[in-house]
Amino acid sequence: MRFKPPLAAIAVGFLAAAALAAPGSAAPARPGITPLPANLEQQRAAEATALYGSPEIKPIEQRKSSVLTMGDSEISGEGAGNYEPGTHQEGNWCDRSRDQAVWRLTIPVDVRYNIACSGGSPADLVYGSGSHQWNELNQGENLAIKARNTRVKLIWVVVGANGAGNIEFGPVATDCVKRRIFFQGTCWPTYTDVWKTRAEHTQQEVEWAVNSIKQTMTNAGYLPSDFKISLMGYPSPISPDVEDNPNFPGWYAGGCTIYLADAAFGRNKAVPMFETAERKAAMNTGVMYLDASRLFHGHEVCTENTWALGVYIENGNIFDENAARQSAHPNARGHGAFAECMSAFYNSGLQVATCADPASTGHGLITPGLMEFKQLTQGGLCLDSEAYNSRYATQLLSWGCHGGRNQGFWYDTTRTSLHVELNHDRCVDASGGIASGTKVILWDCHGGANQKWTLDAAGLHPASRSDLCVAFSSATAGSHARLTPCTGAQTWNTETRNFPNPAGYNHSDFIGSRVY
Repeated sequence: MRFKPPLAAIAVGFLAAAALAAPGSAAPARPGITPLPANLEQQRAAEATALYGSPEIKPIEQRKSSVLTMGDSEISGEGAGNYEPGTHQEGNWCDRSRDQAVWRLTIPVDVRYNIACSGGSPADLVYGSGSHQWNELNQGENLAIKARNTRVKLIWVVVGANGAGNIEFGPVATDCVKRRIFFQGTCWPTYTDVWKTRAEHTQQEVEWAVNSIKQTMTNAGYLPSDFKISLMGYPSPISPDVEDNPNFPGWYAGGCTIYLADAAFGRNKAVPMFETAERKAAMNTGVMYLDASRLFHGHEVCTENTWALGVYIENGNIFDENAARQSAHPNARGHGAFAECMSAFYNSGLQVATCADPASTGHGLITPGLMEFKQLTQGGLCLDSEAYNSRYATQLLSWGCHGGRNQGFWYDTTRTSLHVELNHDRCVDASGGIASGTKVILWDCHGGANQKWTLDAAGLHPASRSDLCVAFSSATAGSHARLTPCTGAQTWNTETRNFPNPAGYNHSDFIGSRVY
């Protein structure tokens, strides 16, 4: 049974801490510092002595500044290698990497801490929950120590993938990979109907953890204005488009041994629903939120410039429960992208942002807010990525509007590119040149002239040719989208999509016809 602090105590603490001073009055007083239990106080004093040469708690303005990461394997550094001594061995598999993102942030601070641990669940971040990992302190209790010894500027949280009833990424990924290796058939039918319930439970658990972190900071004498908490979502490490890689390494050599239908389930349904849960948790707790669900698009396992480690059996023993634990996690390049995103997000002053690589640049770039993908309609039909695919050269057709992700498009006003919701690394592309009759397809986003568009009242044009418009070749469903001379009749409506069910996904159409 998990421990939860009384709601009344939390409410009183935060109301007191958040009280704003009236004009001309003194700044609000910080809450008093709650004493730690003896065992934690002993460790705090030892850490303070190492930092300052003396064990007392210094006034907050006299302390060294710090940033800190908390959570599970996604942020601990699992999969990045170069592990801190004692964290990648029997008795402690926290797998904290020295190439992890916190060490690469461009936020100026004196001290950096990575207290995340592979396998961490929301309960492990809750002070006093009684939950901890290996020979480690509970992460919430570790935060309480660091918060008293340093002036914490940012707490970066990535959690929710583990814990009973939550997404349980590790067991699901292991099951899906095992089925592919032993040719036992796809895994997605096992999980598709329970995923919504798992995501909702994850949201509740993440909110519990974040609220506990806020209370821990209040108990350490902080005002809400003294620090920031940022919850970051999880990117998709796999893609059904891996064969588009011109240097595709092969299923086993590249470590992408998973059925493509399962990869499509992961990217098109599982990760988006997980992202929704994380976002709601951030909104409900009032913390910063960074949507990273699209960040690895174009950088998944077996794609170009991969940012994730594929299936990797460390000691060759597939029956060792720890042999494959590093698989499907961000590699050192992935953590570099995390650091780029979080540094830009923190320095932007935004409350919500999205990070992705919009033009195959190899860098994570933030966009303010959340990307809203909309359907484009002409003559009552939607622009549709054929057969729910996002592979190279996928045709864009006219089709009845159904609200699926293959009918969602996002216009990047900075780069004038038009991205399909299925894969942020696939852009609307004038195939083979900008001329009348050219088919419009999906292709790898590269920022070229044939991927730059202007969407205005007259239609959808190549940015360099206002005399050409995108139009369907006929008024019937299934006709190709092509470039044609503008006549004034090729206007497009940009509309919010109407999803066919509460989860926003059909159980059959997210797979696609070419992913087997």
